[in-house]
Amino acid sequence: MDGIILAMGANYGDLDNDGFLDCYIGTGNPDLRSLLPNRMMRNIGGQRFEEATFSGGFGHIQKGHGVSFADIDNDGDQDIYIVLGGAYDGDFYQNVLFENPGHGHRWLTLRLEGVQSNRDALGARIQVRIREEGTVRDIYTTVGSGGSFGASRLQQEIGLGRADTLLFVEVTWPTTGQKQRFSNLAMDQIVHIREGDAALIPIHLNRLSLSSARTHSP
Repeated sequence: MDGIILAMGANYGDLDNDGFLDCYIGTGNPDLRSLLPNRMMRNIGGQRFEEATFSGGFGHIQKGHGVSFADIDNDGDQDIYIVLGGAYDGDFYQNVLFENPGHGHRWLTLRLEGVQSNRDALGARIQVRIREEGTVRDIYTTVGSGGSFGASRLQQEIGLGRADTLLFVEVTWPTTGQKQRFSNLAMDQIVHIREGDAALIPIHLNRLSLSSARTHSP
């Protein structure tokens, strides 16, 4: 990004599961007269950011604050929740959930549990190695809640792009520095990793229909 963006809150996540983190920025200027669209910046191959504010329908003009990326409906892609509304009573607005329609890319979700390290595994570093269209690529992430004025889930929802093989996942635990490597994993699944345990535990969750929930809400 080569310009200045007025930001009140921001967070990052993988909008299209390509393994490169995108950024959604809430432009919540407290001034009642301010009307600035919230901004979505899409990561293009780790080389640059491309504006996706209007093409993706993210340019909400209500004042944006906390932003969270999370797979709310358990379908493998990250949805986005943003807190909206100004500081004054007359500037109130309801929060908004953007349901991700999906992009056909592979994914892996990791739920880490520390034993000697903190239980939430905050600060754990993860390396995922994939083979994608004949090329080996590493994807890195660190367990944390993300940016300012908002928090994403601590489970790591990792996009694998067009991977045909998941070669390994390696976790470096924050307190001990111990490394655990797991090979021959299937993609498109949720797994639980407990510090020091040799085996992974698959987690099976039913997919939720956000459209159905919206239809039946009061």
